[in-house]
Order: sequence, then C-alpha cells, then structure tokens
Amino acid sequence: MMDDLDLSPADHVAEGSEVENEALLAWSSRRTAGLVALGVVLAYAEFMLGLLSGDNAVDAIWPHAVRSLSWTMTFRSSTGGLLVGLLAAAGTTAWARRRFGRALDGSTAQAVLSVAIGTVLGFISLHFIMDVFYLRGAFLLLPTTMGAVLACLLVLKGGAPRWRSSLEEAWSIPRSMNLVGVFFAAWLVVPGVPALMGLAPSPPDAPVIGYGAAPGPYDTVDWHTPYDMPDAVSAVQGDLEDDVTFSVHLTLPVIPSSKGVETVPLAILLHGFFYPDRDAYTAWINHLSARGMAVAFLQYPSDIRPPGVEDHVATETGGQSDFLQHPYRNLAIRAAVERMDEVLLSDQRSEWVNDTLGNITVDPAYLWVGGHSLGGAYTFLTLDESLQRGWGSQALVVALEAPADRPMQEELQPNLTGMPEQTLIQVAVAEDDMSVGVCPGAHHQRSFNAVEDERNQLLEYRSDKYGFPRLVASHYLQTDPAHDRLSDWGFYRRIDGQADFLVAHARNDTFTAGWAMEYMTEPVTLTEMGEWSDGTAVVPLAWYTNALDNHSRFEDCRDG
Repeated sequence: MMDDLDLSPADHVAEGSEVENEALLAWSSRRTAGLVALGVVLAYAEFMLGLLSGDNAVDAIWPHAVRSLSWTMTFRSSTGGLLVGLLAAAGTTAWARRRFGRALDGSTAQAVLSVAIGTVLGFISLHFIMDVFYLRGAFLLLPTTMGAVLACLLVLKGGAPRWRSSLEEAWSIPRSMNLVGVFFAAWLVVPGVPALMGLAPSPPDAPVIGYGAAPGPYDTVDWHTPYDMPDAVSAVQGDLEDDVTFSVHLTLPVIPSSKGVETVPLAILLHGFFYPDRDAYTAWINHLSARGMAVAFLQYPSDIRPPGVEDHVATETGGQSDFLQHPYRNLAIRAAVERMDEVLLSDQRSEWVNDTLGNITVDPAYLWVGGHSLGGAYTFLTLDESLQRGWGSQALVVALEAPADRPMQEELQPNLTGMPEQTLIQVAVAEDDMSVGVCPGAHHQRSFNAVEDERNQLLEYRSDKYGFPRLVASHYLQTDPAHDRLSDWGFYRRIDGQADFLVAHARNDTFTAGWAMEYMTEPVTLTEMGEWSDGTAVVPLAWYTNALDNHSRFEDCRDG
C-alpha cells in the first residue's frame, strides 16, 4: 500500500481503467501546472512584496536587477569556469536520471521539480521584462545559464526527449510540454555558446596609456563631512533614505611639494535619482582627482514628499519638468555647496584639507560641474550657484551624462551668463537609455547655444552587439557596477581630457590645455572606440552640433 502512494501518474495509468486513467492524467496535469505556477510566484515574490509595500515597478525590481548585473559581471570574468560548470551540470543530470529515474518519477520528486521549473521560468520571464525596458540585450550569459538550468530540470523531471514508437505517446501533453521546454531552453543556451567557447570577438582592451588608462598620475585620498539639511527639506523627507547621512564627499590628489603646484581646479559632481552612493561613482571621481583636481561629490535627497505630490500631474516638455520635489532638492544642493565652500575653499578650510594639500589652494575659477541622470539635470543648479559666486571665470567644463529633465520652475532657471571663453560643454546620451532617453540631453545642448559649436557637443554612445561582451549603451555605463569597455573608451577617456584641460589652464600650461581641447574637438580622436579582437571597428560615438535643429535623429524630441 505504501509503495502505491509514490507511484508516478504513468504507473497509475497502466493499472487503472481508461476513464480512471483520463481523470488521473487530468488531475496530474492540473497539479503540475499549479506547482509550476507556484514556482513562478516564488520568483516574483520579492518584486510583488516591493509593490505591496508602496514601491513603484522600477524600485521594486531594482534589487533583482542589481543581482542580475552582479551575476553577469561574474560570468563575464570567468567564461571558462562557467562552461565547465554547465558541462558538469549536464553530465550530473544525465547520470542522475539514469541512476535515480524511478525515484525521480515519484510524486514528491515530481512536485519539487515542478516548483523548481516554475521558479526558473519566472526568473527567465523577469529577465525578458528587464531586457525590454532596461538591458537591451546586454546580458548574454545570464539567459544562457538559466536556459541550461531549465534544461537540466526538465530532463530530471521527464527524461531527455527521444523518439516514440506510438504517436499517441509521443504527443501526450506531458511529453509535448517537456519537448517544448527543452527546445526553449536550447534557444536560450545557443546564443551564448560562442562566448562560452571563446569564439566570439572580444572588445578592445582598456587603454593602458593616455586618456582612459588607469587614473593618474597622482594618488587620491577621501574624506566626507555632513551638511545641515535645510529645515524646509527635512520637513518633507521620506523614510527611504534614513540610512543616508547626507554629506559632502571630498577627494583630493596627493601632490608632492617637489612638483611646485600652487593651485588645483574644483570639480562638483552630482549623483543620479535614488543613487547617493559615492562608491558607485568611484572611478569617475578618481579619474578627475588623480589628474590633479579637488572633487566634491554632493549627496542630495531623492525621497522628497512635499504637500500635494501624490495628486500632482507633472508637466515634462522641452527638457524640463515641474516636479514638486525640485525646489526642495535645490535647497539641499545649495546647502551642500555652502558646506563645501566652508571646508574646502575658505580661509578656515578643514584641517584634513590642510594636511592633504599643504600650501596648495583650490581655485574654483577653474571649474568642472557635472552629474549623472537627475544629477545631470541638477548640474544646472550647481552651475548657476557657481557662476553667482564668481567660480568658473577662467575655464569651465560642463559634463551632463545621461541627463534627465531639468527643473521648469521659474525661480530655478539658471543664469548662464558669465561663462568664460575657455568653456567646454559635453552632453552625453545613450542609444539604449530606457530611463531618460535622448531628448532631455538634446534640449540641454540648446541651453548652451552661446558656446561655439565645436565646444558645445551632444555625444551619443551607441550600442555594438557584434562580439562578447556586448557593448550596450545603457543609462548606467558611467557607474562602477556597469563599467565596461564602452565606458573606458567612450566615457573615461573624455573625463581624463576634461580634467587635463582644466588642470593645464590652472597651471598656465597653454600647450597641454590646447592639446587637450584639440583632442576633445577633433572628430576622430573624440569618437573612435577601438576595434574588436578580429579588427572590426567598434561603432563610434556620434557627435552632434545643434542636434535639435540639424539632425533627424532628434526629430521626435522637437515637440516635447
């Protein structure tokens, strides 16, 4: 009697009447479908709990997206190890099916495998959702790995697909679903095989000398100091950033006194929406500072809930928006600038700054301002504040990376008069940016029409999926977690050039300053992206002047 309880549905079918068999098969199919559905629910559990707790869809899926990125980067760094692991899993699966086939056909094992298959299918569907709205084909080995795991589970559950002598047996619902599942798994696995076997062309190595190479020539040191959040801002802050002590993070170069350096330029960098993580921008900061700049990374609050925010229907047009949070974040950013001024630029600057720089002063007349995403939009606020204080009067770089819409409110419109002759504007957008798109950047370029064309640049990172790893121009390529060869060639080379331009001007080194500007305004050197390992050129950056007026690429941006 006990043995009968663990018989597979097929065993029961063999023993029962035809009516009983059909009823049992129908029950078994419904049970399997329910268990697979349970597995899918388990895969979505974290996402659904996030939604139920009040997060929007982007925030709810964010932890899973971060883990996916981490796994992908791990797989990319060890394709050989991944291949060995997948082959070992396939071999173990085949052995286990032969060795424990009877036990694996038992109802308990079948139930566990059904839930596991559903969980993998759930994660696969999550991947495809993220791929449509964010990843854009950047992750190759993650779906390959999930497909391999799915294939192993299907083989453990139903055996490997094989030729059946009976047409009725071959096209039974369980056999058909098993066959479809295995072919689906193979469809996921096949695109990653050339990468796993080392046959796909690889992207160019990161530059080893010159712009884009490792940060240098100086070492850097870090320090941070909190600033007093304005009362008006504190009153409307939410609780999602309670773990953040909003601070000014300073990174300074360690310059030997023997170099005879008297001044260093100032850089002010702003982070993206809900991303006040200095560690996510470490490479960006170090590339600026190691060239000889004092870098201030300003944290500002994202979770702002002013009165009426839930009912406010935002207007977004012309690269601007009227979100009610803008004025409050503006107050916080200007408070951070005031604190930075106090500890870095004033006569009473901090002892840490004195100990690090010695007799070197930070000269804000040579100024870099920039930011990523919402920080790119809010760069207009720091630029306005800086120009009011007389900063950036000798040489100025404005770097807007994947910028969002800037504030529309009248009191937050920047006064851009006073920019010096030695000004460089670089607005960078990404072809597959599914967060803010390319239109805000195109409108922001127009804001600087007073700057001559060759120095007012709209640059577009373009995706190249020719080899492996794929180079996909996403919203996050400026951040450390998404740092790849597209970042090295398209982004960090320019950051080094921007820094060199300002450092040279601060030292009255007109030759180096001129060379850096020529590098940044010469079409080939500015846009080239190296070659794949087989000699095929990587798709270059696109450089636009007067993008909104002159280029069909931005035609859809003109009306909104």
